[in-house]
Amino acid sequence: MSGFGKHWKIDGLIAGPITRHGSVNGSYSIIFERSSGAALEGIEAIDWSSPTVQRLPSCPEKEMGLPEGYGFELANIEYHHNTGRFKATVRTARQYLGDVTGYQARIEELEGQAENLAVRASEAQAEAESVRQEAKNREAELASAYEEGVENNG
Repeated sequence: MSGFGKHWKIDGLIAGPITRHGSVNGSYSIIFERSSGAALEGIEAIDWSSPTVQRLPSCPEKEMGLPEGYGFELANIEYHHNTGRFKATVRTARQYLGDVTGYQARIEELEGQAENLAVRASEAQAEAESVRQEAKNREAELASAYEEGVENNG
């Protein structure tokens, strides 16, 4: 008979309450009961790096469970023979941010635009330098023509 109840299904394995483990941030305790089909091998077989966690109808609404979108590391499993319960302790390993391919595509697009703008800026800078040089040449021609005109016309 189940003492804690069936609160969660984690990768197909029925679990009881999930609570924060002491005062350690990112650490959680999960109760698994043999009467609900739990075995050491089943707990170890859970893909803790990306578990599928489902709240069951009998789970109290206040119970938060494991945070969504996180991967975990299995830190410890304790078995209490007198109650037939396993207590698994997991720690957060990473946060899954979801499908970011749209953001990655946008970043690549913006990087391409930035590269294009940099090329255009470089071309504009080269053109400006060419115009400056042409202006200097014309100024020199005008100065030379002025001097020649002054010398000839006196």
